[in-house]
Amino acid sequence: MGILSWKFRIVLFLGSVVVFLLIARFVRKQRIQVKDGIFWILFSVILIIFSIFPRLAIWASYLTGVQSPANCVFMLIIFTLGCHQFFLSIKVSQLTIKNSELIQDIAIYRTLEGEEKRANGEENS
Repeated sequence: MGILSWKFRIVLFLGSVVVFLLIARFVRKQRIQVKDGIFWILFSVILIIFSIFPRLAIWASYLTGVQSPANCVFMLIIFTLGCHQFFLSIKVSQLTIKNSELIQDIAIYRTLEGEEKRANGEENS
């Protein structure tokens, strides 16, 4: 079983550091919520750890039965991002439902407000 190549480790490390710094910057400038930024920061830290300690990738590939440690890291990345995407889909669905309910509430409020104005206008005439 081979170890992660130096090129792959360097790309993994640099990419993870760049993601970490970007997310930290976005959180600081309030362009992303802290709770969303925590996922990306933890994700990049885990990838940094895999790039610094490639034996962890070898151990994980042995446990999962994946032939190559690099494939195991890719599998981890794909699985993690797939789970994150699933939870984001749930969040978007919930927001869509809340948005529809809010639109309906506003429409009802405006209708009642219009009826009240017409009733008050007819009484004043």
